[in-house]
Amino acid sequence: MKRAIFFVCLVFCSSPAHAETGVQFAAPGLNLPADPSVSGLRVSFLHGKNQRMRGLDLGILSVSETSSFSGLAFVGGISRIHGSMSPGACFSLVNYHSGNDSGVNGAFVNLLNDSAGAFTTGFVIIAKGTTGVDLGGFNMSASSTAQVGFINITKRIKSFQFGFVNMAENGFLPIFPVFNFPKQ
Repeated sequence: MKRAIFFVCLVFCSSPAHAETGVQFAAPGLNLPADPSVSGLRVSFLHGKNQRMRGLDLGILSVSETSSFSGLAFVGGISRIHGSMSPGACFSLVNYHSGNDSGVNGAFVNLLNDSAGAFTTGFVIIAKGTTGVDLGGFNMSASSTAQVGFINITKRIKSFQFGFVNMAENGFLPIFPVFNFPKQ
């Protein structure tokens, strides 16, 4: 009888818990389990999509989508983050991030929005907003702290550019080979 009263009190007095899935397998149109938040490991094949990913994200020939990411991602395909990556490291063929990034972006092609708090490396780095340190073949952003690459293009450089061609509207010269830095 005491156990039954305890159970009834527990059911009526408790609030619903919002747990996150520890391990998730994702494929096109399928998330097992179907929880939109993962805190642990997500393995996606061809396509994986959820709202929040914390931990290790492994994508096999995959488009790996999330709104909020923190952790480490190895994606053999496209890493697509709609919101923020903080802190995190994404290594993939293509990083397509439309929010804010802090951490490390490593991909053959990086298409970013604002990665002021990130180190970004790859063959092509294109950012709509501000970038931190860019190390690539072709680097282009609205504003950057530092760019090292074959071709570097930005409207506003904060520290320096080093490469074959360096273009910065606020540079000591708008176009200069080998190096460029902001004019005082």
